[in-house]
Amino acid sequence: MSTDTNILETITEGKPVRVFIPLRDRQERVRAHCICTDIAPPKFSLIFKPGALPVEDIDTVQPCIVSIDMGGPTASLEAMIQEIVNPQTLRMILQKSISHEQMREFFRIDAVTKVISSSFRTQFANKANEPWSVQGETLDLSGCGILALFPEAPPTEKQIQLEICIPSAEPEMITVVAHQVRVQKQDDGRYEVAYHFDDISLEDRDKIIGCCLVLQRKLLRLKVQVQGN
Repeated sequence: MSTDTNILETITEGKPVRVFIPLRDRQERVRAHCICTDIAPPKFSLIFKPGALPVEDIDTVQPCIVSIDMGGPTASLEAMIQEIVNPQTLRMILQKSISHEQMREFFRIDAVTKVISSSFRTQFANKANEPWSVQGETLDLSGCGILALFPEAPPTEKQIQLEICIPSAEPEMITVVAHQVRVQKQDDGRYEVAYHFDDISLEDRDKIIGCCLVLQRKLLRLKVQVQGN
């Protein structure tokens, strides 16, 4: 990960951002919208709407992830909370900027959940080909793609549709457009398939990243417990 803090100099005052805030003694993180202001690299402030911040529950020991729409690519920052200024303001200090590829790996986490790979049914309206659908389970999950296991090899097409069950406290299905990166037959006859997302809403990407943060935190806690024994 990059430690370059110059990215803050490219952000305008009052820029809307999204932030994942860790909570004490809880696995999930709060995802909130706010604005970025008082930018003086590597420090900046986040201003929230009244009532949006769970001030009493915020964990200031864990880093926050700040996601910024730059009018095309999304910039992602890891920052620590220096001070809870008031119920609407957090004073932050940037630790790392995260590139697209680094973000992909940073939020790639082992996760087993239901996934359905299928064709776009509309593309078969005037063709003899029949629509297809294969259900499997993910092996890992990230904001940019998945690795999944299927009982049979999904057809290789330019783009397909993935329905993924987000393994959060309240599981929900999201739908994305993706393409197959690689496929490999396993010894047990199943097929391991890697997909990269081509079209996913910011909202759904945030849901995946938020879920990955929760799972990552669980793994870190388990690691600490194991090392402590």
